[in-house]
Amino acid sequence: MYAREALDPSRSFWHFIAVHLRRYREAHGMSGQALATALDCDRSTVSRYESATLKIRPAHAEIVDRLWETNNMFANLIGFADRADEGDWLLSLAEFERRATRIRMWEFAVVPGLLQTSDYARAALLAGATNDLEADLDRRMSRKSAVFDRKDPPRITAFLGWAALQQLVGSREIMRAQVAHLVELSEFSHVSIRVLENEAGAHQGLEGPFMLLTVDHRDLAYIEATTRGCFLTDPFDVQEVEVRYESISDRAAPVAPSRAILQAELENLS
Repeated sequence: MYAREALDPSRSFWHFIAVHLRRYREAHGMSGQALATALDCDRSTVSRYESATLKIRPAHAEIVDRLWETNNMFANLIGFADRADEGDWLLSLAEFERRATRIRMWEFAVVPGLLQTSDYARAALLAGATNDLEADLDRRMSRKSAVFDRKDPPRITAFLGWAALQQLVGSREIMRAQVAHLVELSEFSHVSIRVLENEAGAHQGLEGPFMLLTVDHRDLAYIEATTRGCFLTDPFDVQEVEVRYESISDRAAPVAPSRAILQAELENLS
C-alpha cells in the first residue's frame, strides 16, 4: 500500500491526482475531516484518496472541482488516468478485492489466483516471467487472505473452464491438492464454483478471463492481460462484461453438478 511519502506524481496519473488533492485541500485551509464531510464520506476515504490507495470517484472529483473552482481539473485528470496504462494495477486490484462485497470471476485456462493453493501458485508463477518469486507469491497469498479471512467475506462466484482442471500445473500431487481445495471452497455458503464443460462449445468466455467486483455499491470490471490488467469503470463498459458473464452462466454446469465434476477430477488425480 502506498504511503504519501512514496507517491511519485511524475510516474503515475493517480499519484499526481493524490498529491494535488492534498495540496489543494491544504491551500484552502481544509482538514481531512472537513473534506470528508463535503464529500459525504469517511475520513479514511479521503486519506486513501491522498495516498493513492483508492482512486477518487468521479462524483467526488466533480464536488472538489466545484468546491475549489478548478474548472473540472480533477474530473479531467481521472478521465486521463482511467485511460492510462500505468502498471500499478495489482495494487489497485488487491485493494478492490479487499473491500468488495461481491466478486464474480471467469478463468478458462488456470485456477484463478484467489482460489489457488500456495504450491499451485508457486508452480504457476515459475512458469511465468516473475522477477521475484517469493515476493510475487506473498502478494498473491496476501490477496487471498484479505478476501477469505475477513469477518464479512464477499459473495464469490467463480466460473472455471474445463481446461483449468485438466491443465497440469506442477506435479499431480500439487494439482490434486488444488482440486481438493476447490472442493473445500465450494462447500462454503458464500462461495459458488461452477464448471464450463468442454461440451459447451465456443462461447464468449474465450475472449479472455475477467473479474467483476462490487465495491461501494457500484460494479467495476477487471480485464486481465499477459503482464497487467485493465479496470473498466464506465457503466456501459462494465455492462458489456456483465453480458459476457451471463452468457457463461447460461452454459456452465449448476453448483451441485460442478461439485461432482470436481470430485471426479479429484479421484482421477489419486
